[in-house]
Amino acid sequence: MLQADVAIVGAGPAGLALAVALARRNCRVVLLERQSEQYVLSPGDDGREIALTHKSVRILESLGAWQRLRDDEIGILQSAQVVDGYAPASLNFETRGCGPLGFIVSNATLRRVLCEVAREHSNIQLHSGCTVTGTRQESDQRVVCCGEGESITAALVVAADSRFSEVRRMAGIGADMRDFGRVAIVGQVRTERAHDGIARECFRYGSTLALLPLAESHTASAVVTVPASSAETIMQLSDAAFADRVQAESVSQLGGIEACGQRYSYPLVAVYAHRFHTERFALVGDAAVGMHPVTAHGFNLGLAGADTLVRQLQGVARLYQPARLGRALSRYQFQHRLESRPIYSGTNRVVDLFTNDRLPAKLLRKAVLRVSNHFPPIRRAIVHQLTR
Repeated sequence: MLQADVAIVGAGPAGLALAVALARRNCRVVLLERQSEQYVLSPGDDGREIALTHKSVRILESLGAWQRLRDDEIGILQSAQVVDGYAPASLNFETRGCGPLGFIVSNATLRRVLCEVAREHSNIQLHSGCTVTGTRQESDQRVVCCGEGESITAALVVAADSRFSEVRRMAGIGADMRDFGRVAIVGQVRTERAHDGIARECFRYGSTLALLPLAESHTASAVVTVPASSAETIMQLSDAAFADRVQAESVSQLGGIEACGQRYSYPLVAVYAHRFHTERFALVGDAAVGMHPVTAHGFNLGLAGADTLVRQLQGVARLYQPARLGRALSRYQFQHRLESRPIYSGTNRVVDLFTNDRLPAKLLRKAVLRVSNHFPPIRRAIVHQLTR
């Protein structure tokens, strides 16, 4: 039977970040991952680009991961622009000369550098090809059961296995799920004009287009969001037809557009767990809060949650003191709910409004952007959330 101080189910970015943070506090960590070791060590591109806040960058720096990124792997987000329908006016977010709004790094790249750091810690053990079949509480420890009769015991088990977490359900924790009935189709494009570090969010009628600036000045990630019933049609478009659609929806702001690379599709489902912990068990990352990507807060909240959990645990000793561990997990839940709930609810309201194409909603959309554009405190509050 494998033993550890903490067993983490899921070796994605949030799970890896948590493992490194715990290892730095002398915890023995076992990472349980369903995928193969090769998949974890050499993650392939999945099309997803992660917008990182300054707070997230500081956490990644403290883990020794941010320093491993090359300049050509970091997109600098100078400002953001929001457009409703085909109106000429836009709502703009910028720091007015106080540095970038944020940064953009691919999901695969984040996983790679976090895995590199994790491999340098002798007290982190990767257990790949492992399918968790159950978990149970036994006196002062929790047992995780895996396929072929294998089991792992730990003082604390953490689920970081996606918003559709099976381990969360095994621990008896439910979640509110919001299926938006829409699909995000992601693909890189080359642009005639330089993107200038501007993220463009275009809420059209019937679909949404986001253009995220990547490290190369003429390359962007195009995210086309459509009703699920239309997704397969978009996925089957030729590169030329897909590029034409992106160019039309961006009203040629970046000139001619050429599609490059593979396209990926992701169903849009938001998740908020009913609880973030139970006895000797906790949730982090998307297993706790799975966000709609429109406000780009998903991984940032996951990373912040992992950081909060580690700070509350403080070290190995607390893991073996039931009363103190219980209080630490309760404080983690309180703090992470305090940070995540307003963002989760606000994001869902934004999605509801800006994907509603009925006339009253269209009028309200325009009014919201008009008021926001002429009321600087709103824009400053959003910029502060990104750059703090």
